[in-house]
Amino acid sequence: MAAVGPPKPFAPSRRVWLAAAALLWERLWPALAPALAVVGLFLVLALFDLPERLPGWLHLALLIALGAALIVALVDGLRRFHLPRRTAARRRIERESGLEHRPLAALEDRIASGGDDPETLALWNAHQARMAQAARRLRVGWPKAGFAGRDPWALRALLVLLLVLGAIDAGQDWAERIGRSLTPNIASAAVGPGASLDIWLTPPDYTGLPPQFLPAGVNRTPIAVPTGSVLLAQVHGEGEVPRLFRPGHDTDFDRIDESNFKAQATLTKSGKLAVWQGGALLGSWPISIVPDLPPTIAMIGLPRQTEHGALRLEYRATDDYGVESARAVMTLVDNPKADPLVLDLALPGLHLKEAHGVSYSDLTANPWAGLPARIHLVARDALGQAGTSQPVTFTLPERPFRNAVARAIIEQRKQLTVHPEDRDLVAEVLSDLSLRPDRFDGDIVVFMALRTAQARLQINSDAETIPDVQKLLWQTAIRIEDGRTPLMQENLRQAMQALQDALARNAPNAEIERLMQQLRQAIDHYLQALLQNALKQGAQNLQNMDPSQTVMTGRDLERMLDRAQELAKTGARDAARDLLQQLQEMLENLQLGRMNPSQNGAERMMGAMQNMMRRQQQLLDQSFRDSRAGKTEEQSAAQSQDDLRRMLGEMMRRLGESGDIPQPLQRAERAMRNAGEALKRGNPGDAIGPQSEALDQLQQGARRLGERMLGRNNNGQNDYGEPDDQASPRQAQRDPFGRQRPYDEGDGWVDDGGPMRRGTGPEVDTALHRAKIILDELRRRAGQRARPQIEHDYIDRLLKEF
Repeated sequence: MAAVGPPKPFAPSRRVWLAAAALLWERLWPALAPALAVVGLFLVLALFDLPERLPGWLHLALLIALGAALIVALVDGLRRFHLPRRTAARRRIERESGLEHRPLAALEDRIASGGDDPETLALWNAHQARMAQAARRLRVGWPKAGFAGRDPWALRALLVLLLVLGAIDAGQDWAERIGRSLTPNIASAAVGPGASLDIWLTPPDYTGLPPQFLPAGVNRTPIAVPTGSVLLAQVHGEGEVPRLFRPGHDTDFDRIDESNFKAQATLTKSGKLAVWQGGALLGSWPISIVPDLPPTIAMIGLPRQTEHGALRLEYRATDDYGVESARAVMTLVDNPKADPLVLDLALPGLHLKEAHGVSYSDLTANPWAGLPARIHLVARDALGQAGTSQPVTFTLPERPFRNAVARAIIEQRKQLTVHPEDRDLVAEVLSDLSLRPDRFDGDIVVFMALRTAQARLQINSDAETIPDVQKLLWQTAIRIEDGRTPLMQENLRQAMQALQDALARNAPNAEIERLMQQLRQAIDHYLQALLQNALKQGAQNLQNMDPSQTVMTGRDLERMLDRAQELAKTGARDAARDLLQQLQEMLENLQLGRMNPSQNGAERMMGAMQNMMRRQQQLLDQSFRDSRAGKTEEQSAAQSQDDLRRMLGEMMRRLGESGDIPQPLQRAERAMRNAGEALKRGNPGDAIGPQSEALDQLQQGARRLGERMLGRNNNGQNDYGEPDDQASPRQAQRDPFGRQRPYDEGDGWVDDGGPMRRGTGPEVDTALHRAKIILDELRRRAGQRARPQIEHDYIDRLLKEF
């Protein structure tokens, strides 16, 4: 027999360790399966928050039972469990590999005797070689837990499914639910006889949402609650002090007396809300906190300059509960370190969820006028959260100056804004300008202002000096350019505003008369300053006046002031404020002693009609809301309706002085009277019909006045748009857009779908007739409140075109 050498050592130690680990799993899992099932059952109950709904003693009994079952399962499992040995691991490998004759055990065997005999040793080595060759195809195999044999009904899958559903139901409240399940309320006191729970949620005032009453008992439906809502709970009945559980906190109720308890809290987190008394659950509610998102704001289009030099900003802002403020924040492009300029933007209403507004700001007096600035808008809500728009760069409007010295002063004012470090150079320029009195008519006030500005810039080096000097330079330039007119205009505005504020707060009649007298004096001084400025600038401006335009005389102003004072005395203060507003608009448009041509009497009359229709629509909407809300206190609405009726009466009086009064206006006055009486009785529902009738009659009256205006030029009407008996037939022929058209007896323009042509008989004035039909239909639809808001906006734009 050929000699066979000893085989190479073969050590499958890694596979043996893997097999031992597989055996450990196969033995440990069955031993721990009962205990894990008990833990899984507890987690299912806890995630669904079921133990909390049990009485305290039953909750405790459940925990004891589950704890005992867990201990028994662990003890029994550990008793039956033992660690796998190396021989068992080798045998598992042999079994999984399909090896016979246990080659792994043979490889670890040692020859017992005959080791010195060559033939015996050769036979032993051959045997070892065969065993080693067989052991090279070893497999450990995957662990076998034996689920099918131990759980033939697959209850383990049901347990896993319940755990997943419980985790989904608990959400972020999973930790609190497990904690509540482990801490039963085992108080000895019980719920008092007849115990009851009342609980409310009051959202913050700025949300505009009503309080919400929560039903007692266990509730499963999540309740959406605005963040910051205040919870008020009251328990009635003798017994132990109740306890309020809310996300992140739990507090005892305050005892009011022996049988009444009260608790209050502010909610800011989502989770479970519950009230317990003794071992009984009085109520539980899942709450979901609705966050208050910050507002958004965007600029519509680019900023632009109006004809009068004002900065126009159009914007749209939104917020989930209402926009409280909007501002425009500007930074100087040429001097980014300068403090930003902030402008408050006027909102179209209070607490609007969507605000679309246009703001006009006169920045011509600001030191930044004429300089490029970066503008962005900021909107804030009731919590102070801010939303910002994208910035845009725009050159701010500035006032043009004709006088060369005034222009030079304004340029030095800009220089101080952009480069405040060049104050010495600016002082030298101002000194040079002061040495040319012939360029500003030797005005000693201008001379002293220039020298004062120069001295302050050279002597005072602090930063607070520059704004004061810039203000002085602006006033100096205005004096050179306009004389005393701007000062008198500012005094007039202040006097007008003081009177408007006094009327708004129902000041005594003595104060109203005093402020009215101050306004008369301010108007006289302003008109004198305008006249002096016109004479100073020369007669050319006066020669350019159009004689056909309406002229505002002192007598007209006096009549309007007398009428406003009379309205204030009779209690119609809203009407007096409207009349003063019209007066202020006319005074603002006075230029060089003449009225702006667009503000003639007929247009003022139509503007007043539109104002009354708008206010009547607002009163109608308010009555509708009050009727649905069941309100009976309507004194304020009744007063507003009476004020509107007095305004209409004043307009009818003026119309009666120059002609007949349209019948629709008379019917509107009667309808307003009926609406006011219904509101005084506290019946807003009964006022809806008369208010709708008044609005319809106002629209018809406006149409009648518009028809009087159409087809008549300025030479054929008086200040109120009424026809003049001296107007010629040719002067009276205009199309619906106010344009002159040819006229001939029996002839007219015809629109039959093709080009415009002449016609006779029934075809006369066809285009005008169709236009009137369209206009009537637009006004009819504008009065239908059930139409969508987007359609109302479109109709309003069309009516403005007509």
